[in-house]
Amino acid sequence: MVRVTAAIALARRQATALPDAALTVLVHADAVTVSGTVGGWDRSLRGHVAVALRRLGL
Repeated sequence: MVRVTAAIALARRQATALPDAALTVLVHADAVTVSGTVGGWDRSLRGHVAVALRRLGL
């Protein structure tokens, strides 16, 4: 979960220069890996992954 949240944060800040490792984490995040919620976030972790991927044009 930590790697996924870090990749989401990087995608929000550096959408044009996202490191390959962070992109790999986002692309390979599946429903099992990102199930559940993060306290204080307005949507599920999977929802944030989807938004990050959309922001990257994927």
